[in-house]
Amino acid sequence: MTFLHSSVGRFVLTLCCCGLAFPASAGSFNTPPAAGPQQVSGTDQGTIASGSTLDGGASPAIEWNGPATGVLISNLGTITSDESAIASTSAATGTFRVENGGRITSPDDAIRINGTFNSAEDRVTIENRGTISSVNGQAFDAEGAHELGVTIENYGLITSQQSDAIRAGEGAIIQNRGTIEAYANGKSAILIDGTPAGDLFRGSSVYNGFGNQINSSGDAFKVIDAPTSTAVYGISIVNGGVISASGGGNAIDLGELHSPNRYSTSIRNGYSGLIGARDNDAIVGVDGLVITNNGRIYANYNSGSPDTHDVAAIEIDGGTVGRPATITVINVREDGDTIPEISAIISGANDGIRALGADDTVIVENRGLIRGLNGAGIRSNGNAVVVNYENIQGHNDAGVSARNATITNRSNITGRTDPGAAAGDGDGVKIFQMGTIDNYGSIVGLGSTGNTSEGVNIGGGSVVNRQSAVISGANNGIVGDDGMGGDAYAALSISNMGAIRGLDGVGIRYVNSGADPTKNLTVINRSVISGTTYAVQMGNGGDLFVAAGRVEGIVDAEGGYDTLQIALDASPANFEMGLVGDAATYRNFERITTAARSLSLFGTSTFGGEVVMDQGHLELRNAVLTNATLSISGSATTAGLLTGAGTMGALNTSGRTILSPGIVNAPTPGQNTTYGTFTVVNDAHIGGIYRVDVDTATGASDHIVVGGTTTIAADSVVQARGGPFTWGQRFTILSSDGGIDGSFSRLAVDNPGQYAGFLFVAPMLTQDENNVYLGLGRNGVAFSSYAFTLNQISVASALERIGAGGKADTSALYAAFVTQTVADRPALALAQLSGDVHATLPGVIAGENMLVNDILLSRLRQLGYQRSGASAALGFGGPAALSYADPAAPASGAFTGLKAPAAGPVYAIWAQSFGQWLDAGGDGNATPAETTVAGMLIGTDVTLANYSFGLAAGYSSASTSADPASANSETWRIAAYGATSFDALRLRAGATYGWSSIDTSRFVALTGESPRASYSGTAGNLFAEAGYGWTFGPVALEPFAAIGWTSVDLGSFFETNAPVAGLASTGTSFDTLYSTLGMRFASSIALGGGVTATPHASAGWRHAFGDVTPEAVLTFVNTGTAFGVDGLAVAEDSLVVAAGLDLAFGRGVTVGLSYEGMTGDGTSYNAGKASLAMRF
Repeated sequence: MTFLHSSVGRFVLTLCCCGLAFPASAGSFNTPPAAGPQQVSGTDQGTIASGSTLDGGASPAIEWNGPATGVLISNLGTITSDESAIASTSAATGTFRVENGGRITSPDDAIRINGTFNSAEDRVTIENRGTISSVNGQAFDAEGAHELGVTIENYGLITSQQSDAIRAGEGAIIQNRGTIEAYANGKSAILIDGTPAGDLFRGSSVYNGFGNQINSSGDAFKVIDAPTSTAVYGISIVNGGVISASGGGNAIDLGELHSPNRYSTSIRNGYSGLIGARDNDAIVGVDGLVITNNGRIYANYNSGSPDTHDVAAIEIDGGTVGRPATITVINVREDGDTIPEISAIISGANDGIRALGADDTVIVENRGLIRGLNGAGIRSNGNAVVVNYENIQGHNDAGVSARNATITNRSNITGRTDPGAAAGDGDGVKIFQMGTIDNYGSIVGLGSTGNTSEGVNIGGGSVVNRQSAVISGANNGIVGDDGMGGDAYAALSISNMGAIRGLDGVGIRYVNSGADPTKNLTVINRSVISGTTYAVQMGNGGDLFVAAGRVEGIVDAEGGYDTLQIALDASPANFEMGLVGDAATYRNFERITTAARSLSLFGTSTFGGEVVMDQGHLELRNAVLTNATLSISGSATTAGLLTGAGTMGALNTSGRTILSPGIVNAPTPGQNTTYGTFTVVNDAHIGGIYRVDVDTATGASDHIVVGGTTTIAADSVVQARGGPFTWGQRFTILSSDGGIDGSFSRLAVDNPGQYAGFLFVAPMLTQDENNVYLGLGRNGVAFSSYAFTLNQISVASALERIGAGGKADTSALYAAFVTQTVADRPALALAQLSGDVHATLPGVIAGENMLVNDILLSRLRQLGYQRSGASAALGFGGPAALSYADPAAPASGAFTGLKAPAAGPVYAIWAQSFGQWLDAGGDGNATPAETTVAGMLIGTDVTLANYSFGLAAGYSSASTSADPASANSETWRIAAYGATSFDALRLRAGATYGWSSIDTSRFVALTGESPRASYSGTAGNLFAEAGYGWTFGPVALEPFAAIGWTSVDLGSFFETNAPVAGLASTGTSFDTLYSTLGMRFASSIALGGGVTATPHASAGWRHAFGDVTPEAVLTFVNTGTAFGVDGLAVAEDSLVVAAGLDLAFGRGVTVGLSYEGMTGDGTSYNAGKASLAMRF
């Protein structure tokens, strides 16, 4: 310690007492004893002892006036001056440290550091554990010290009554563990002023410890730079105590920082921290600011009404510095915080957080409470990004209000009215333009004043309301508009898995006049949307509503072209169509689609739009959709399928589609059916596959009934399931009152092999003007292609006419034949159906007539040759006769004309039995036939001179077999005959007439029937013959020529026992003219003992003229269809032969055996006669 000599001390004391100034002492000092101004530099140290005072008077008590490498001022007493207690000159550089445990005070700046510093090592450090105070200036002022680092460690009090407590330039580091205060209005507790430094500004940091305070009437902490600054710096504020402004200033004001090059700006408000302001914003931020709040940030007001409280806890305004600003606010409680009421709270008298610039952005993560007491919890005139885990509240405004926003809410966002305000909104979230909201919690509008309250009011974008989440408004749940009731800003998508409620209005309303086609509403509802009358009002755009949940109220699509989508994913879905229509829950939709791969519709609806199923399964469960158009489409890989039964207004199909009526999953037990009907009120367009189920046992089948016109695509196919089909069973699978345009390209059936054996039919589709039918149909193979004869062809043609005549489905006969297979032998069926035995019978009867003719001619020869000798032998073959007058003896002489017997009547009675075996081997047309005939003629005649006349009557029966048909006839005849002779010339003639009764029986394997008929007929016959006889020794010869005409008329018949294959006829006529040229041979040989043998023979050529084939026109009794068949023809040219031997025993007994036969043109017959004549 340096001591002054007593003489010096007394001198100095004398000067002081006289008020005289002395030059400042330079160098290190101690007070006491040092007094008055002190100058320090280098490594000087100054110490002011406790209880002592260093007073500089009109000069600074301590002046830093030169380069310093470690100046240290330690004050435990008082440093004071009328100017600055501590100051620097322009020559000061280096490091300067003040350790204050006493008082540093001045009416002006308590500590003022000026000068130009140009080294990064230049620094002033203030460690205050006492008081640093100023009345009119700053307690610490380093504003003019360029490039000087300032460190202030305050454990005591730093205060100013009329100015800033601390005003630093650049690079200030302030650690406050005491109190820093400024009392004057508009003045700051801490002001960091980088304006003089320009681009050299290095920023600063402030730490305010637990329980410590930074208070001011103006801004508690403020940082500014030059308007043109481009300096790169950072600002860091850490608060664990109180930073407050009580006189209209901001607790923290960074709003006048202009440089765009800050590398970091942050505020950390700890659990115990409080940053607050009255009548102004608590924090005014700057672009890039990050605020982390664990404590409280508030902006309150002292006076006025709620309408005037326009202050926010946190505010940015990029317009102040001319460019957009972005701040990030993280409001979160610290781990272990057990008193949520006092931590992580951001509260503003107006808004909690707000961004005023149109392009500003606020980014908020909230895990505490953010509220606006007369405004929004968060407001951005620009953009907002909000992630909320706790509570965001707006009073008299929205919980979150922004021009554009992205919000993730996992807790509560509310907006409510302020009863003290004249008017105000009360929305949970209000976004004027584009927004993205992902809500896991609750977004609620609790009420408003002079306005409506919505859970969400949004201009466009997307809203996702998660499971168990709630969006609710006192009036409306969600409103999409421009924020003032006009058209929404853009398209809006809403996905709801929770609850959206309009408590006194609409669940969702989208305002859209339709002027902008890009604006539309999409609502995906998986849970519940409710409103008092309307659950949803969608506006006049092309909107989409996905119904995968529940609505309480009406969903009105309003104008535009709107789509109702049923179900959200591919899972099977059911839908009550009664919910859609003019007066139903879902109204004014033009289109219904689904995401479900399988959708079942039921109920009755007035919906008049289009129901679309693309690459999925749509089932109608007796749904009645009279006004709706069903559109079914598919792709190459996935078909569109329509099943069930119901009514629709119109039907359209495209691509790979399947129509398959029939309900397989009816909602009511017992309604399941395999077969169903689609009823189309208007027009239908059918393509793809029409899958038809049929039940051949019951006749049930699928059916499409169309009231208008049906258009069938060219490549469409019918796929038939069920069967096998039977003939005559026709299923109407499509009916169209307005006609049908087009046809199905092909038919596919189950197990097609079961129809492979059919010759004439196949499963096929047929259609007329209004219907399409399914069943067995003619395949184009003519019946006649399996006919081998003309008769078979005729029958085949008749059967074809049955089919062409409209009886194909009703005729059992047609059905039996048309389903023939190769194994069934259709040619045999045609032959059996022909009934040609009825055509053959006239020829059989005609042959029988010829046989009778021959018998009568034989009798006439007997009459002409009743003499002895060789010529008498020419009377062979006649019947046995009983005469009661002998004829005259004949003349003799070989090769002379035979004279007539002597005159005188000769009477005779004769009888002749006969038999015939006729074999008609067939002509390749009619069925071959075998006939046996047995009969007898009895006659009487008279011979007078050269003339003979006689009458005869007889009976015969014939049996004809034309397998598998047969006929039996019985005939009664009468005959007249006569002859004359002119020398050796013999003329013979006669006529017969017979009445026949006929019974026929046939078997038709095709139908398993045995048709039977009984009918009658008549037969007439005329014949004449001329012969010339002579003898040659013991031999007699007679060449002859004969002509005959036979006519047969058979009556009508109707076969019984065969309703299917039976035939009917109105009658058959047959006649033919025939001639015979031949030679007879005979001889008489005396054998001795009175026995004479007469061998005889004849041969002739018989020729039939004209029509030799009998014909019959027959009619199927089953259908009335007529056809003609030919019977077996009478031989046109044939050889007729006879041979026999008569033995006469005396004049009383004659025994004869003879044979007659004919062959020609495939026909032959054999006849044998035996005779025994006895004369008495």
